[in-house]
Amino acid sequence: MEKLLKEILKEITPTDQERIEEDKVIDDVMKRLRKFAVQPILVGSIAKGTDIRDSKDIDIFIMFHKDTTREELEKKGLDIGKKVFSDMKIPYEIDYAEHPYICGVLGKHLIEIVPCYDTKEVKSAVDRTPYHTHYVKKKLAAEPKMRGDIRLLKQFMKGAGVYGAEEKVRGFSGYLAELLTINYGSFENALKAASEWRLGAVLDPESLWKDKDAIAYFFKGADLVIVDPVDKDRNAAAAVSKQRLSEYIVAARGFLNSPDKKYFFPEKDAKGIPDRKILQKRMVARGTKILGLEFTHPKINPNTLYSQLRKTQEAVKNTIQEQDFKLLKSDIWTDEEKKSLIIFELEIYELPRIRNHAGPPVYAALKEQEKFLQKYRKYRPYIREDRWVADIERGYTGIERLFPEIIKNRSGFGKNLRELKDAETRTGEEILKTKNTDLLKLMDGFLTPVQ
Repeated sequence: MEKLLKEILKEITPTDQERIEEDKVIDDVMKRLRKFAVQPILVGSIAKGTDIRDSKDIDIFIMFHKDTTREELEKKGLDIGKKVFSDMKIPYEIDYAEHPYICGVLGKHLIEIVPCYDTKEVKSAVDRTPYHTHYVKKKLAAEPKMRGDIRLLKQFMKGAGVYGAEEKVRGFSGYLAELLTINYGSFENALKAASEWRLGAVLDPESLWKDKDAIAYFFKGADLVIVDPVDKDRNAAAAVSKQRLSEYIVAARGFLNSPDKKYFFPEKDAKGIPDRKILQKRMVARGTKILGLEFTHPKINPNTLYSQLRKTQEAVKNTIQEQDFKLLKSDIWTDEEKKSLIIFELEIYELPRIRNHAGPPVYAALKEQEKFLQKYRKYRPYIREDRWVADIERGYTGIERLFPEIIKNRSGFGKNLRELKDAETRTGEEILKTKNTDLLKLMDGFLTPVQ
């Protein structure tokens, strides 16, 4: 394993030429920012020396006095960022964390200029970032070789598809990869620990809590808890979904059992574009029903878009289940420009005309029983064991009739999707007619073969 890791580390460590190029860009942006009488600081993986080759995010924060109003911080931060990028002739756009900030691309470099408060008392979520950078740099000053282990863990997470805390991925942030490596002392130890994790695992790197049970109670319901060393009340792993956590655990076990470069650099799909006819045959063979909700929308910030698609997905799933249809699985897809799709595969999609509706038990208050008997009198309520029941008509016997109502009501939809005019039901056959290769590849994974 040691030889393999050395080879991979050599491949992912930034070159001297990369360093020269990014230092030049950083110096230029910093000088321009200082002209506005603000205090810019470099944060993130480049500042810590834990960045990976060809991953060129340059994160620069501009610090504002803690008494600055939020409105003033946002306005000044955006104005300064726009002027800097305009002077550098860089196209830019506004992105959002807890508050808006400016980002632009210069060559291979994604540059982000983010306003924050200069305070230890967090007023905005991004205020912790400078302290995260300081914490990691301090730890690595004592153990410089650990930078390599951090790079290995980041690349491993990328290979496993679990790297990135943004809403699109809902996985492990770079900072979280750093914390795990620092806490366990090496890349290999971090994987060994992860391979034994269970749901609800708790880690307190700096022992900020005296009672581990209290941590679990405080962060009740969390799938993974990593106490942030700079804020004992923050779970640094809050963004990690159960799905990504599980995928990471399985990848860690697989690599430890059989170390291979493919865990860091998965082989690209050599099959090319999936064959529509094959996908169609698979869909028929599964014996299920595929339906999708397709949205046509203006460009929406990706974090907002993915969040609202998932919110809408959950709302529709709940409605499907409330109507007694049985969902097998669901997924989301978007081109992040103008089209988004939520796909549902139904195991039960046709139901009988009537359903069994349970009423109060026979020992409930007489008033409650009489209310039920009166309401459902035409259905001739009867007693089953100790409870009144009535066989009543369903609202929907087929899933195709339910979906138009879901679109019409839009109950629980994400705000932007709720306000759209263009939303339609798509059948599985219609989805497979897409010209988008990414959507076809998603369907290839969604429609797994059956024998």
